[in-house]
Amino acid sequence: MRENLDFTKNDSALLIVDMQNAFLDKGGSLSKMGLDTSRATRVIEPIIKLKDEFEKNKLPVIYLQHAHRNDGLDSGLIDKVFPPIMQLGHCKEGTWDCEMVDELKPKSNDIIVKKYRFSGFYNTQLDNVLRQIGAGTLVVCGIATNICVESTVRDAFYRDYNVFVPEETTAGFFVEAEKAALENFKFAFARVVSLGQIISDLK
Repeated sequence: MRENLDFTKNDSALLIVDMQNAFLDKGGSLSKMGLDTSRATRVIEPIIKLKDEFEKNKLPVIYLQHAHRNDGLDSGLIDKVFPPIMQLGHCKEGTWDCEMVDELKPKSNDIIVKKYRFSGFYNTQLDNVLRQIGAGTLVVCGIATNICVESTVRDAFYRDYNVFVPEETTAGFFVEAEKAALENFKFAFARVVSLGQIISDLK
């Protein structure tokens, strides 16, 4: 649907969603829970390329980091929907599980916004940060496409951000769920584009 909403470089920011050991590493809490996280790792290299291009253009890079209190009081229904996950130390603050994967460690000038629910906008400072830096166009990447990425994309749309999702830079843990989320984006919430197109637009 959204063909009439063009990419604008000067007000764009990159959102990198949940590229953490918990979600990607074989030693992470999701893998320990029994989820196959291997297909999600394919987005690491494309995201590195995308981030490099934003850095070359001196455009803001924002990491969304899923994080929980060590006592688990902020886990809410996550603990009930995924029963073993909090016992496995899922994204506990200050732990290896919560850290970004080695290939995508934030740099000193990157912005980190912590969240404890799926959406990067829910009870966080993300919207304030984006308004402060004058971002109106968001390029969103990361995992999982149908959960935290989709929740963030939808909330961004509700706040009138122009959202772009490079298809190669996001993945779900299940192919069907990933494809369904991308179709939802295409219909209303975001422009699904190629990584090459965004890099070309940035140049």
